[in-house]
Formats: sequence, C-alpha cells, structure tokens
Amino acid sequence: MKVYLKSIVKQLRNFSATLDKTAILIDKPWAMIDEDQQMQKLIFKKNHELILSRNGKVQTGRWEYLREARSLIIDRGDDKILCNEAFIDKGVMILRLDGTDNQFFVLTNENVVPDLDAYRYLKELRYQKLKLIESRLADGKVLEIKRKDEHFNIPRIGDSVTIEADDVQDGKYKLTNNQLFEIQSNRIYKILTETRYTSPEGVEIIIEQQLPDYITAGDYVYQYGKQVNSGTLNFSKRKNLIVQDGKVVKLENKLSLLESLSNFFGG
Repeated sequence: MKVYLKSIVKQLRNFSATLDKTAILIDKPWAMIDEDQQMQKLIFKKNHELILSRNGKVQTGRWEYLREARSLIIDRGDDKILCNEAFIDKGVMILRLDGTDNQFFVLTNENVVPDLDAYRYLKELRYQKLKLIESRLADGKVLEIKRKDEHFNIPRIGDSVTIEADDVQDGKYKLTNNQLFEIQSNRIYKILTETRYTSPEGVEIIIEQQLPDYITAGDYVYQYGKQVNSGTLNFSKRKNLIVQDGKVVKLENKLSLLESLSNFFGG
C-alpha cells in the first residue's frame, strides 16, 4: 500500500489542491486508519481545535497549518506530528509524515466517500484524471493504459502502462485472448497476436505476429514450447520460414523439383 500511495501521489501531483484554503479541511468528518490499525475520526475546527474519536472515546487536540511549508501540525494530545501535503482532494487527503519518504496518513471525508473506501475513490479519481483504460491479463492482473491520444479507446503502440499504479517490468504480457503486449520502459512496444500453424510434418509452429493476418519480419517464432534460435523451418508445402535469433526474417518460396534440378545442373 505504501508503494501504491507513493505512486498515486506522484501521478496525481498536478491535480492536487492545497490546504492553503483551509475550507477543504475545516468542519468535515475526516476518518483515517491510525498506527494501531484502528479507525479514528477527526474534525478540524475553525478555532484550531481538533476533535478526535476512536471507538467512541473522544479527546481534543490542536492543529495548525504552516502555509510557508505546506505542512500541518497535528497535536493529538499525547503527541505532536508534522505532516506535509502529498495529495489534497475534497474526498481524500494524503499526508506524508515529515522526514519520511513513504509513511503516509490517508484521511477520507465521510461526506464525500460514505463507505470510507479511500482506495476505490483514489483509483476512480486517477482513472478519470489520467484518462486510463484497462486490459485484463491472463494472470488476473490489470494493465492500466494511459493513452497518448484520448480519441482512441483501444491500446496503441507507445501508450504508457502501469499495474496497480506501479512500474511494469520489461517483457511480454499475455491478455485473456490470444493477444500479447510487449512492454519496454513502461510503454507498449509491440502488440502481438499469437497464431498457431502446423507444418507438413504435423509440428506446431507458434508465431507472435505484429499483424494479426500476416507474418512479417520481427515476429517471434516458437516450436516445441521454446523460442526457435536460427534456421529454416518447413512451414508449408510451398514455403520455408527463415528464422534468426528467434525472429522471422522472411517467408521464402520453395524451389520446385524442376527448378532444383536446373540449379543442380547449372541450367
């Protein structure tokens, strides 16, 4: 969750409000999970009084906003903490404990998020602000895709990707259909379609094609469950498949018997 929040803060930075206008903070029923994993209710009063409630027990404290530092001092009675603005929104506030990199406090406004599901709210907000779409992977994970061109509702080469708001390792990712995305540097590098062929000997050849209906140079070739290194495969009655370093070089017409004899005898 800490990694997720750190990513959320970074990605939504440009959409964050600020506590400089304290109206977003004052007299709202904020709730958060504290260090003991207990739900705590907080109300920041205009006179800088802080009302805290946990398990029905109420105590009072104080709060102060440091405008020059964009930080909030929270006096909880038994301790004082300094929190920096990380992401501020009318529904959810993320505060970072001063001096830490990823120790966050997430406060949820019960008036805006009645079920107090901050994770769902942040996810929906992120999808809306960043114009994200989803592609479900075969392993059940969801690839989040930020489109370069918002007019397209399908993934395209060059779109940036994340999983749970985090970076995606380079590699190929299989979707729930026969498609794969090859990811490099958190972007879609290739969109591939897995197509199965059978050689004249009955051996299955799997080609991950860049074009669904055509074999082209650079497509990945697999046989016997592993990627083909280099060589010539008997692809069909009329064609050989030339492969180098696991990728298609070209489909080549086979010579007819007459052409072979003619070449043999130098004709």
